[in-house]
Amino acid sequence: MINTQQKKTFTTINYERQAETPLFDALKVYEHEQVTSFDVPGHKRGLDKSYQLNYYGDRTLRHDINSMPRLDNFDHPTGVIQEAQRLMAELFLADDAHFLLNGTTSGIQAMILSVCKPKDKLILPRNVHKSVLNAMALADVTPIYLVPEFDTTFGIAHNVSLKSVEDAIKQHPDASAIFLMNPTYFGAVSELQAITTLAHQHNMPVLVDEAHGAHFRFSSELPMSSMEAGADMAATSLHKTGGSFTQTSILLVRDTLIDRHKVKSVINMLTSTSASYLLMSSLDIARQHLALNGQSRIEHNLELVRNFKARINQVPGFHMIEPNAFSQQYKQALDETKLTIYIDHALDLSGFEVYHLLRNEYDIQMELAEPNIIMGIVSFMDNETVLNQLLDALIDISRNHFKPNQEVVPPILKQMDIPEQKMGLRDVFYAEKKSVPLSEALDEICAESLMIYPPGIPILMAGERITQKVIDYWSFINDQPIVKIGAENKNEVFIIDNKGDN
Repeated sequence: MINTQQKKTFTTINYERQAETPLFDALKVYEHEQVTSFDVPGHKRGLDKSYQLNYYGDRTLRHDINSMPRLDNFDHPTGVIQEAQRLMAELFLADDAHFLLNGTTSGIQAMILSVCKPKDKLILPRNVHKSVLNAMALADVTPIYLVPEFDTTFGIAHNVSLKSVEDAIKQHPDASAIFLMNPTYFGAVSELQAITTLAHQHNMPVLVDEAHGAHFRFSSELPMSSMEAGADMAATSLHKTGGSFTQTSILLVRDTLIDRHKVKSVINMLTSTSASYLLMSSLDIARQHLALNGQSRIEHNLELVRNFKARINQVPGFHMIEPNAFSQQYKQALDETKLTIYIDHALDLSGFEVYHLLRNEYDIQMELAEPNIIMGIVSFMDNETVLNQLLDALIDISRNHFKPNQEVVPPILKQMDIPEQKMGLRDVFYAEKKSVPLSEALDEICAESLMIYPPGIPILMAGERITQKVIDYWSFINDQPIVKIGAENKNEVFIIDNKGDN
């Protein structure tokens, strides 16, 4: 059965309501008031003209203010912040929406901490973002990992199957919740609606990392958003695909299985009491812009992306995923706004090398690279001109590097294994550690998570046993011009120091 989530009904938006920006409007009123400031922040609304004012401008500093009765309070909103969050909840079909000012990371932490108690089980994909590992360490949660579908051509993991979730629930009926991604970093979407229905039959809430799915709500041609699919909570990055400032996200809540008061208390525990009004107002403005213009802009850009993909598939050395074939093979939907481009080995370049060529020679910044791919993100702000710039650059790279008679080398990573989990994440955090040469670490317990960033998905998680496959792959990664997290000395790795064990 093919995943049909792409064929959904567009839920009507109340455009009159969504045209409002209560928080931003209140800030604009305050901007023009001649207030003498004896509160924080210390730049005093740009009082010293020689300070940041000359670079950032008067308006920026006058909007960077502290909580006060007329502008509401982030910890306990009852005024314009509350109204702005209500409009966000209405737009995204949730019961509650909470502004997040420390990225989706804080939303992921809030979801897990508000649902799971220490030692509770959480069912989740193995290819989650590092923020999920940190949240599980904070909550002292026991992970029950699901093996995602693996693409042996592109060398990347996709989403998890409905069957894998069914099997996990049967084996762990005492799990507290199910954690999923909608979509994965590379745009793969599981059968979220069916999984949510199954989970609710077992009284398990569904928590969703929707960092890359803020735009799903705004087109019937895109997969279902988490709230449309019936999820209980979703941490959604408006800054990634919705146009708000970096670091701004939202936590969407449906309160049937969720204690909404506990959620708010956890958010307050994780968030600064000096919440940024610049960031909050950015969420208010982005929500309005998405509501009024998102559908037309996103659907227009989908056509541009489809045309780009058709053209890039004609360029020697590059290839992109075909959505229908993808759905047939993996029973998953695909977010077409993700430009996941395969690098054929006839180019004699890795994905990392193409990534750096684009940046250094063509002034094009892609989102990330893997051994066999590069990936870019198209938002509703993009246009045909920028897509043509990328296309022209890849054509030029193909012209200079394509060698059709070169032997084809298989992907570096053939499949995703789940190494044996020997220690809990929280126990690893507090354990004694030592550094050893990577070549001598076989079968040891890794004391840190090893990953490249972006995407920040661990190759090996803290507490897992180090296998030969991990050693070989990390040795390859060490020679690539990319950001690596873990194993700061590239020839060594931290392991659990068992010198005190009997």
